[in-house]
Amino acid sequence: MKRDRIYLFFAINYFAQGMGGLAYEPVSYYLKDALGLGPAQAAAFVAWMTLPLTIKPLFGVLTDFLPWAGKRRAPHLIAVSLFTSLSWLLLAGLKSPGYGAALLLLIAVNVGFVLSDVVCDGVMVERGKERGKTGLYQAVSIGTLYATLVVTGFGGGWLAQHAPYRWVFVLTACFPLLTALSARWIDEAGVGDVKETAARGWEGLSGMFRDPRAWAVALGIFLWSFCPFLGTAQFYYQSEALGLSPIFIGGLSTAGGLAGLLGAGVFARLTGDGTDKVARASVWLGAPLSLLYLFYRGPLSIVILTLLFSLTGVVFRLAWMDLAARTCPEGAEATVFAAYMAVFNIAASVSNTLGGRFYESLAASHGAYAAMAILSLVGTAGTLAAWPCLRFALRNDPARA
Repeated sequence: MKRDRIYLFFAINYFAQGMGGLAYEPVSYYLKDALGLGPAQAAAFVAWMTLPLTIKPLFGVLTDFLPWAGKRRAPHLIAVSLFTSLSWLLLAGLKSPGYGAALLLLIAVNVGFVLSDVVCDGVMVERGKERGKTGLYQAVSIGTLYATLVVTGFGGGWLAQHAPYRWVFVLTACFPLLTALSARWIDEAGVGDVKETAARGWEGLSGMFRDPRAWAVALGIFLWSFCPFLGTAQFYYQSEALGLSPIFIGGLSTAGGLAGLLGAGVFARLTGDGTDKVARASVWLGAPLSLLYLFYRGPLSIVILTLLFSLTGVVFRLAWMDLAARTCPEGAEATVFAAYMAVFNIAASVSNTLGGRFYESLAASHGAYAAMAILSLVGTAGTLAAWPCLRFALRNDPARA
């Protein structure tokens, strides 16, 4: 029974995290319309706003090394969930937040989001490695996350067009409370004192720094995730160059959510020895697939490519995440896995910032379509460059020896 409840824990947490996506599109329009930011400025704002996602290992240290009330996971999860709700409410309570106030509060929201996610990842790695289910637990988590896009896609677009920003933020503040409640289903035994726990964590963490395979996985994740044609550049291309409405853009998120949910189900069927083959396919199939972005020009092609990219993207990303989870040492599970996830986020932040900057300049000189075509080719090159890292990591995986 206890083992069954852990699936409920992951499902509730990632449902709550995913439903926070109702605010994503309204925030994008807030930056564009209320604050009057251009693509480069908006990309810079998003880079600062999402900075906590790039320093996830620091939050991993809190839950791995500093037990609270004799436990490493549940107390931290409850506290940070309440903090996240409060941050959204404060943002909603400001009548006309300027650039600085909005940025500080959205950074606080992301601090809460990151620590909550790190705690969940720590549970996933601990219980997943113990039971040989890291891939399955991640498929449940990511599948739930993408299922929420079915609601948050159209929902976020509708809210961006019809609802005041403050009501969006109040609604979003409700979901972290579910995360706090889910702490009751954490399958966690008590741990020793702080000194003993920290020593065990440091032993595992220091071993990772000396492991070349860990560095290969990290570099491979960065290169594979470097996609400057997504994020801010894509949003401005959609909303300005193609003239897509907020509802249509939100609908793309819904379509992507459905495809991503299917992708998580496909990956769940492939967990085990097959996941290494999926990781290889993430490069050799992922690179040519990304070239299809050159046909991202009209409503029909956009819908088709959104479905295709969402399905394959989830399958391929889960393979990299499973590879990362298998390298995490005992005692520092949340910290090390958070480090790998930070690499995903750093790649997204860097590629988003550069993509927004170069899209603005390239679109001015060569046109919007040419700008997106160039950025998609850069992303394809990054995917191919990940191959040597992946090959080294798989050849030196002790679990496959």
